[in-house]
Amino acid sequence: MHGDDVASAGVEVTTQVVSKATELIMEMLKIAIAREREKAAAGKAEEMSGGEVTYRKLQEGGEVTMLPSFAKEDYKELLKQAKKMDIPVSAIQEQGKENTVSVFFNVKDKEALNSIVQGIVREKMKAPEQTERMITIEKKHTEAFQMYCAEHDIPVNFMEAKDGIKCIFNSAYEKQMEAAVQNFKQLREEVSKTSAEIQKDKSGKPKIILSDTLSGKKLTVNFCTKAKLERVLKEHLGYSGPKAAETANRLTEKLSEEEKRYFLSGSRQLEELPFYSKEISGGDLLADKFSFAKIQLPNEDHSRLTITDSNGNFTVLSERDPDREHAEKSIRQYLKVDDTEVIRAILRKAEMLGFTVKAGTMKYKDYQIERETQTSFIVRGGNTVVRLDLSDRETAKKQLADSFGMSSAKVEKIIDKAMKQSVTQNLLRKAKETIKGSAGAVRHKKIERGSRK
Repeated sequence: MHGDDVASAGVEVTTQVVSKATELIMEMLKIAIAREREKAAAGKAEEMSGGEVTYRKLQEGGEVTMLPSFAKEDYKELLKQAKKMDIPVSAIQEQGKENTVSVFFNVKDKEALNSIVQGIVREKMKAPEQTERMITIEKKHTEAFQMYCAEHDIPVNFMEAKDGIKCIFNSAYEKQMEAAVQNFKQLREEVSKTSAEIQKDKSGKPKIILSDTLSGKKLTVNFCTKAKLERVLKEHLGYSGPKAAETANRLTEKLSEEEKRYFLSGSRQLEELPFYSKEISGGDLLADKFSFAKIQLPNEDHSRLTITDSNGNFTVLSERDPDREHAEKSIRQYLKVDDTEVIRAILRKAEMLGFTVKAGTMKYKDYQIERETQTSFIVRGGNTVVRLDLSDRETAKKQLADSFGMSSAKVEKIIDKAMKQSVTQNLLRKAKETIKGSAGAVRHKKIERGSRK
């Protein structure tokens, strides 16, 4: 089947899954852009997320949704066509996926993006070598099969025709698709042996009753969203993502319109995240005007912290790299903050959340010197505490002399030590000393010989 009798359904299928997750998607895009920044610094940048400009356009464009399992090799053409039509699009390549990307766009641009996807697929289907292949599936199975293809990194497009949904893929993936079809057929047979019903308890509250005859397990769940039900199926019955989606879809057919609206609301992505928190309280009042979100993506073993101002400027910190100097540089560069007090407040909150190490400290005679940021340090002596600005050496000298009655020679010594002290170097030095001491304890320990039998 070619051309005009095929209309795109791929976007239609996915918008209902993630259209409620706009805020979360924007956090994910921040992380994607942060990765690009790192690649650009290393000279390995790829135009995937679309960068800050596209991020702002998506943010201004309202609700955001996603098209998963899109062929990476076709993304440049999609991006080119989208730019011509002034449609902001961004893409994220998930860890472990080499062939596919997830494309993000505004819901209001759905029809326009549909036309771009259609155009790309139609052009590929005109190729004389017939590199594109096609299979037909029932519409009700499209969502789960799309998830299966996304999980296995198989690029697909779903197009709607008069006789059903067409799954179009490159001939290079023909063997994988044959296996996918067989495996999905087996998955559907397994799902057919699981009954899903809605029953009301004595108080009249609806319950979801699931019975898996293959495993003999039965599950009762308070009526919830489809996304949550899928998570429960994966956690308690060990279902895969596609199997959970296919099982939950069976329940959809048995719901009233009101129940269906609630059941299909919510975000699967939010349910699948190991950790996501937007409401993070506490910390310095100067940090309150910034938004902090802690997020852990699937397939990653560490969390990230996004920090955003009211103008949409943002930076992303990783708990795998808690270096205080790196965090401060990122805050200055991307949040565009120069005020030392504000930077200190942001760093303290990041420190409280575990995304930066504590400021380095050192002793000099009866004084403790703490380097907080690249331009500020604190000196403590007895009950007196003075915060000083390293960028204004003369004022810092006067403040030290007035506060502690120091001689000019001692003042110079303390400022020199503060200037030489890295924000994190003392903590690193202490850590190295601890490791060295531990190694010595092991090295000099007497080995007790046991008797041989």
